[in-house]
Amino acid sequence: MAAELIQIYYREEQKKELYPFAIPYYNEGLTIFFENSIIADVVLPSNAEKIGVCSWKLRQKQRWNVGRGREITEEVINSDYDVLSFTRNSKDHEMLNSAEVWHPGFKRCMALMLEKIGVSMPSEVKNPINQNHFMALNEIYTDYVTHYLIPAMGVLKNDPACNEIALVDSHYTELAKKDAASPERLTELIGIPYYPMAPFLLERLFPIYCHNKKINVTYI
Repeated sequence: MAAELIQIYYREEQKKELYPFAIPYYNEGLTIFFENSIIADVVLPSNAEKIGVCSWKLRQKQRWNVGRGREITEEVINSDYDVLSFTRNSKDHEMLNSAEVWHPGFKRCMALMLEKIGVSMPSEVKNPINQNHFMALNEIYTDYVTHYLIPAMGVLKNDPACNEIALVDSHYTELAKKDAASPERLTELIGIPYYPMAPFLLERLFPIYCHNKKINVTYI
């Protein structure tokens, strides 16, 4: 199979934001891992040559003010790459240090999670990728899910020390402001009235994988 871009949505009105060549994935539930739970479910059984699992907001998240990015097209996702990042940052962007500013305590939490799964933590990553907005060769994505993502979700759920950090308030509500879900809605969905640290750790795990494995990352 050719490249397979899956886009997750959870309201009917969001479908109009999906790319016409994307595969819609309706998510009617939510865990503290957010879209990472879906990634773990859909990547391993996929037979596509290249695969991406992104949110319905992918089009909105394109940053035309940074670099000279291309539009996401069917031709682009079927082009030649190992990993194709849909996010772009300035050359001096430091993903891990920025996360510490946005989510206080992030680096300590990341270091503990990585230690528990036996993965080394770089001081910074060479190629930042944000929000799980990327495509990758099937064998790369499968290896990541098998050896990084699933073990990380396992320790965040089952290891007492890691579960504690997984549930720390990420302070995302202050960052997102009007785009954030209400405390009442979050309590209804995941049992706590704020966005936990877990999804913000996991969405930065793939660039750490790429850094450690020295995988070539292409930016759109």
